[in-house]
Amino acid sequence: MSADCGKAFRLGRIFDQKSHKAVCVAFDHGLDVGPMPGITDARGTMAKLVEGGADAVLVSPGVAKLCKDQFTGKLAPSLILRMDWTNIWRPIEQLSYAEGSTCLIAQVEDAVRFGADAVLSFMFIGYADSRVEADEIAKNASLTRTCERFGVPHIIEPMCRGSKGADKAFDAEFIAFACRMAVEVGADALKTDYSGSAATYRQVTEACPVPILIAGGPKTKTLAESFEMVEGAMEAGAGGVLLGRNIIQAENPAATLRAIRAIVHDGMASRDAMRKHLTEDVHGDARQRRSA
Repeated sequence: MSADCGKAFRLGRIFDQKSHKAVCVAFDHGLDVGPMPGITDARGTMAKLVEGGADAVLVSPGVAKLCKDQFTGKLAPSLILRMDWTNIWRPIEQLSYAEGSTCLIAQVEDAVRFGADAVLSFMFIGYADSRVEADEIAKNASLTRTCERFGVPHIIEPMCRGSKGADKAFDAEFIAFACRMAVEVGADALKTDYSGSAATYRQVTEACPVPILIAGGPKTKTLAESFEMVEGAMEAGAGGVLLGRNIIQAENPAATLRAIRAIVHDGMASRDAMRKHLTEDVHGDARQRRSA
């Protein structure tokens, strides 16, 4: 059996077979920013993500071990393993860096041992030092070639974060540029920034022949803003979401996830999804909801 079959099987567990989209949650923040609301009780938050019906959850190797039983079972979310670390988002000013850098903390063989359905790594561009940018490309190319041998999908996270492009990080032209490079390296899917509107984001999706999962970025002021972002991305042709703070720091993460699932998988308007899942009793069997 070829490694291509392995990738197809694993992607099929992340992306819904009817909508061909995915609702994934980023739960790897502690690796880069340390303790923050929503991640202190890792198992407690993970239980809410399972309840809400996350298709997949992105975690560090440490959290993967801590929550291994919560990834077990046919209705459990898929595991996406974070492969690298960065010091670019340090919340402590004395420990912060102007641009930051990345390094690997796991190998594809580790992901296979963990039972991961995909691996994910940063691909930052726009560094003042061109060699650092080249190292980012080399890191991702090496991971992708190894993923091909093991049949593991590689989700690349291309973003303009170096000083030469940070002020244009959410500009569709810059996002599309970074995404296309990641595709050419061999990414099976992408996690990247949203430009702010469906009209501008089409420039990104039209230039990208693999699924794009939008990142949430900083927590929005209101849930309505985050839902409108998801709706706009879906309208523009995105393949789903890989959101973090806007789910794990929500007042009700499980209900928030169910509303996002309605937007992504069912094509529901963001306002209707909020009304259905956040203004009524949202308790119930999320596993039945997923299988419905």
